[in-house]
Amino acid sequence: MTDVDRTTASAGSTPGTASGTPGDVPGTIGSTAASLVAPTPGSAGPAGIAAVAEATDVSVGPPRLRRLSIGLALVYVSILAINSGGLGILIPNLVADIDEASKIGNLAIVTTVAFLANVFAQPIAGALSDATRSRFGRRSPWMVGGALLAAGFFAGLPLASSIVTVALIWLVVQLGLNALQAAATALVPDRFPAAKRGGVSGLIGLGITVGNAVGAVVAGSASGAGALPYLVLAALVLVVVVVFVVVNPDRSSLDEAAGPAAPRPTFREFARGFWVSPRKHPDFAWAFAARFLMVIGFYGAQTFGLYILRDYIGLSDAASNAFAAQIGVVLLLGVLISALTSGVLSDRIGRRKPFIVWASVVMAIGLVVPLVMPTTTGILIYSFLLGLGFGAYISIDLALMTEVLPASLTSGASSAGRDLAILGLATTLPQALSPSIAAGLVSVTGGYPVLFISGIVFVVLGALAVIPIKSVR
Repeated sequence: MTDVDRTTASAGSTPGTASGTPGDVPGTIGSTAASLVAPTPGSAGPAGIAAVAEATDVSVGPPRLRRLSIGLALVYVSILAINSGGLGILIPNLVADIDEASKIGNLAIVTTVAFLANVFAQPIAGALSDATRSRFGRRSPWMVGGALLAAGFFAGLPLASSIVTVALIWLVVQLGLNALQAAATALVPDRFPAAKRGGVSGLIGLGITVGNAVGAVVAGSASGAGALPYLVLAALVLVVVVVFVVVNPDRSSLDEAAGPAAPRPTFREFARGFWVSPRKHPDFAWAFAARFLMVIGFYGAQTFGLYILRDYIGLSDAASNAFAAQIGVVLLLGVLISALTSGVLSDRIGRRKPFIVWASVVMAIGLVVPLVMPTTTGILIYSFLLGLGFGAYISIDLALMTEVLPASLTSGASSAGRDLAILGLATTLPQALSPSIAAGLVSVTGGYPVLFISGIVFVVLGALAVIPIKSVR
């Protein structure tokens, strides 16, 4: 997948008013020309970036703001629908059909190959979107291009007849989704002040979980209909992204200068920009570690969710496909209760860390349930609690991430895409590692309970890693 991801955003900005919904957030993608204001030497840091962002925003009408917030949520719905429907149901079915006896190891290979490539794809796409100069802006070309790539190859996935082909096609799908996500995520720090990011982060978190549910329902209910679920999900991401860039037109970046007499960076300088020193930026490092641990704990059991239903709970292939759709709905219910309320409440009280700790505790409790109740009822309770905790976590985590970035301005332009994509590695790296780790644990122990136990350990460690962060309360 992609972060869920996925999910991430960048450099800070000055707080706005203390309360409000995402629709109140000042600043959205502009439609008329306004050249980027060059920063003053003292503008580095969250306040300086905020001044630049606000100066470049020329359309601040509430209707446009609401369209942007809701549009971003829908973009994430489409991204996660492909990831959850594909990785959760369609690809496991393909892998099992090709070689039932080796399905666990083969699924780990397919997912690991794709996610390892994503380790490089999202940061590079984010940095390139920062530097993009076009009449359509910096982010829109990458969003549309990524959607076209992902949709085209995902539609062809059911034609794969070998594990290698499945892995290669899924790899290209993930490259497209990561380019799309890197650009979409950078719009948060581009346009939303820090004090309002809890609200938009909550909407994005809601979009992530709705996308998980949509993917599970489409893939689970139409898994026996040949190419139909693939075509539906491919069309969804393409239509949503095209409508988004049309309704929320990006401001042209052709006039954004690279700074007076600024030389074009060499490849070495470009690559060096992806390193953020933990010594100089400890909060950034702790935030990275916290997300890394949380995601690896969350995805350990999720990666083999379909096989857990079949081999641990005892459902048939057909019943497990149908039940996976029910799980998606229950997970969505948990997120609906917590995502929006947590994000807005976090904005109002000005605190992030307590919500993340609380979310981690709820997720850990949820992971305990299948251990003591290995039944369909236990799985539903586990899914609800996981959704409840994950909804709170994802609605706050993005806001927290935007407040711990180095907040540097490079050549007069925000490095939002690059910086947030670096933090995005805290999602893609554990996604790359967790399938292999989980497959190894299952092979060594001979069962799936170890995935829930290891998940508990990792999410608790993730909560502890948030505590040392000093720049966020």
